[in-house]
Amino acid sequence: MAETEKEKIQFIRMVSLFRNLNERALQEIALILMENTVPAKSVVFKEGEPGDALYIIKNGRVNVMKRDSSGNESVLATLSKNAVIGDMAVIDDQPRSASIVTVADTVFYIITKNDFRKLVSNNPEITFQILKMMTERLRSTNLHLKELEASANQMQEVIRVITKIARKSNLLSLNASIEAARVGEAGLAFMVVANEMKKLAEDSALEAQKIDKLLETLQTKTRALAMMK
Repeated sequence: MAETEKEKIQFIRMVSLFRNLNERALQEIALILMENTVPAKSVVFKEGEPGDALYIIKNGRVNVMKRDSSGNESVLATLSKNAVIGDMAVIDDQPRSASIVTVADTVFYIITKNDFRKLVSNNPEITFQILKMMTERLRSTNLHLKELEASANQMQEVIRVITKIARKSNLLSLNASIEAARVGEAGLAFMVVANEMKKLAEDSALEAQKIDKLLETLQTKTRALAMMK
């Protein structure tokens, strides 16, 4: 059975971008909504494509995917019911900053770029809502970046200590190897210790690199979410 305009309006009221609009504006939005169902594990749109429409999740769940400089794709976030996707891309004419892939069968309400721009021009309060939402995103992003900065400072200290231990382990390993060579067969125990310490140094250096890479990835993801279109 086709969904009534009243049901659409009730749903729109729960969407952050539209919840404070008056009844007339909500009715206008209900008239231009197009519904589309996308199966699970399908690409809704790809990073770099033109932003030709705004998507609202009616039901289901999607992953926001982003490629890094090496071409590897990772999940930035998982979005579900009432989430608005692509609101900025229909305003600034810039390409999509991330890809959207459905996790489960997902029903979208879609508003085309032309319809959305007409809607904004006829309802200035929507512009205010967009600015408000952008401000909230920036505030949230700044908070996350501050938390990441604090974590990064702590992790960098951990990395510094691990690196220092790795260097000392390498030095001790070298000294043990020299001592083993000096005393011959009697130095076999020194050689065992040297090899173990060398492995410890290598493992420590590797873990330090992993931590550093993790922090870099977290910072990249946070900034990417702030710019998501």
